[in-house]
Amino acid sequence: MSDRPVVSILTDYGPHSEHVGALHAVLVDGCPNADRIDAAHDLPAGDILAAAVVLGRFVRLLPNAIHLAVVDPGVGTSRRPVAVRLSTGGVLIGPDNGLLRPAAAEYGATEAVALDPGRLRVSAPSATFHGRDVFAPAAAWIATGARLTSLGDPVNVEALVPLELPLPTSQAGVIEATVVALDRFGNVALHASAADLEAADIQVGDGVEVTIGERRLDAVVGHTFADAAPRSGLVSIDSHELVAVSVNMGDAARRLGVHRSGAIAVLRSVAGVAESPPPHQHVSPY
Repeated sequence: MSDRPVVSILTDYGPHSEHVGALHAVLVDGCPNADRIDAAHDLPAGDILAAAVVLGRFVRLLPNAIHLAVVDPGVGTSRRPVAVRLSTGGVLIGPDNGLLRPAAAEYGATEAVALDPGRLRVSAPSATFHGRDVFAPAAAWIATGARLTSLGDPVNVEALVPLELPLPTSQAGVIEATVVALDRFGNVALHASAADLEAADIQVGDGVEVTIGERRLDAVVGHTFADAAPRSGLVSIDSHELVAVSVNMGDAARRLGVHRSGAIAVLRSVAGVAESPPPHQHVSPY
């Protein structure tokens, strides 16, 4: 295994944006021997929740890496730029706006600092491009071996801004959960798991209706896309162990009118709901 530092880069800049190239340029200038991985740049603009979900997935794949994450609608405001050391040995770098908190909680934050541009040797950072002028320089310094405490003042890891994410609820025949991610195929991932399907007594082969707002999609519960007829809806457990809503050879996000995370989805068994017990809730790690 290579002993070269690894930096993953996650943004909402767009995959063909010159802003992505600027981050790479700063990293190359500050630490030429670092391996750089583009985690994703096609997230919905300003979608902190979706970015947090993807960030957590990359920390799982690269627990020792430096993860530079910039989805920052509050850039230039009083929100803190931070770096967070994880118990895995990895580091998260980005705005303290909720983006880093899920991964910090899941992988055990051991220390954090509020990044100081002066200590990063950045004389006049832009008010609107902290990705280039604060976060990428910090990632480069850490890749060269710099201690977090040399880049800013300590921050209590428990004081990192939390991510607001409603808990999923399950009762007989019904699940209500938050949309947490969309992909280019139109698959819609929910903040719910196989345990929520089980708690609602919704099983493989069952018919369900999925509603988001006023839109509805009829679907079948299955394992793979082929379990649903072409252009028909599917509810399954995706590769990240989340409940996902899809359309075989189609676009569930478009059918349901979903453009970003945060919407509330309701899955209801087409058999109807009898007298329901109190809702079942799973504790969110966020």
